[in-house]
Amino acid sequence: MKRRSIIFAAALLALPLSAQQEPAPAAPAPSVSAISQPQAPSYSCNDAELEARLAELKQKAEAGDYEATRELYTAYAVNEHQAQSQAWAARYEEQLTAKAESGDAQAMMQLASGYLQGRDYLPVDIAKAVSWFVRAAEAGNASAAFILGEINKQMGNTSDADVFYAQAYQLYKQQLEGANPQEMTDIQKNALYWLGYMELTGCGTEKNAQSGVEKLKQADTPWAWSQLYRCYVKGEGVEQNLSRGIEYARKLADTTEDGLMAWVVASAYLNGEGVPKDTATGMRYLDIATNANIAEAIYHKATLLLAENKAKDAYRYFDQAASMGFAPAITAKARLLLYGAEGVEKDDSQALQMLTYASDRHNDLRAPYELALYYDSVGEPALADDWYKIASDRGVVEAMARRGMMHLTNSGVNWSPTQMYRWWKMGSDAGDETCTLYKNLFLYVFIPLLLIIVFGVPILVVSIMNRKALKKYEDEKPEEKAGEKAEEKADASSAEQDTAPNADK
Repeated sequence: MKRRSIIFAAALLALPLSAQQEPAPAAPAPSVSAISQPQAPSYSCNDAELEARLAELKQKAEAGDYEATRELYTAYAVNEHQAQSQAWAARYEEQLTAKAESGDAQAMMQLASGYLQGRDYLPVDIAKAVSWFVRAAEAGNASAAFILGEINKQMGNTSDADVFYAQAYQLYKQQLEGANPQEMTDIQKNALYWLGYMELTGCGTEKNAQSGVEKLKQADTPWAWSQLYRCYVKGEGVEQNLSRGIEYARKLADTTEDGLMAWVVASAYLNGEGVPKDTATGMRYLDIATNANIAEAIYHKATLLLAENKAKDAYRYFDQAASMGFAPAITAKARLLLYGAEGVEKDDSQALQMLTYASDRHNDLRAPYELALYYDSVGEPALADDWYKIASDRGVVEAMARRGMMHLTNSGVNWSPTQMYRWWKMGSDAGDETCTLYKNLFLYVFIPLLLIIVFGVPILVVSIMNRKALKKYEDEKPEEKAGEKAEEKADASSAEQDTAPNADK
């Protein structure tokens, strides 16, 4: 029983608690962080001013307003009055619990999320969190039922998960009873979204992708747009249409400045994928994605700046993306340090450390190749070959030319023309010109020469030896040759005598 509790707690803590969406996102579950949490204003001032500004809040808190109490402990925490902050936090827990006990489902959800995450000075208490989620679901909160379904699914309790999912589906349906499609509230739109998502995925109800897509279109919310983007890109519930998918991504980026969707739109317009190529539009959305700290977008902007010979500006963006753990940016930054550039001071030691880190810790594709090139340039062929092997194993086509040559020269790998050709063909198929050249030399020069050496030379030698032997034989026995000619003449003369009488007759 104790082991089961530990697993249950681990599963709860692993539950995604944010509604972040990816370029091709799955639907975000009704997450704990998405539960309405009033934002307290910022309080940062001296003690006298603080007390004056908090006087009204204290009156509300004393009257039982738990949101005012929440603002109080936040204000004291910001100003580092820990004792007062903790005292008001304890009062907040009491008031929120009382509100939840009275049957307020929203208070139940706030309490459950607080115990789950240890938020709002509430201690982490998994049992209490689950208990309040259950009570919220029983009180009719569909999101609580869905979260319980997610929890059980992650634990492997599929049958219990299905029960909670089905409960959530029915509760969302109840929220739409009597709704006017033309004048839906935000709560009803949210319920329609989740019904669409659950029908799209077969979660809590029979799967019906077409019906799910129609509900998502009717919901017309940012989360619905993200799902419709995915549906059109993958052709799920609708005919595949990348252009329509990009329209929904653009709508989401325009409305919410969603960084990931902005990056999707930027990539589409910069590369002309699904939409006409439009550099100006692509750059506008690239800036949105960059400002939203999307590492891929920051890296891409840096590469564009580098192509414009703005190495100093590019280095700044590479450094920003590298600090976010984006491996290609780490490698790009290290390369600038390794070779130097205008506005970037050369630093071999730091560059090599960064490249090794990018290769070993992030399994970056290009880092080992850059290391191989460096050690080649400084006369360290053994080290270079080690890195060429790693790079070629990771699919870097430029490294495959060297890898094939290593199999021919036995440089740290087994001698094998077959493996040599395999690496060159692999690189050639991927478009590497050097591999293509080596492969053609192997096929049309090396192989013919090998065949001549293996088969042609021995035959030629035997033929020459036979001719020499025949000539020698003819030179050593001329008398036998003369006798043979005399016998031939005698036979011819005898034949003429035999035919002469016949002619007279």
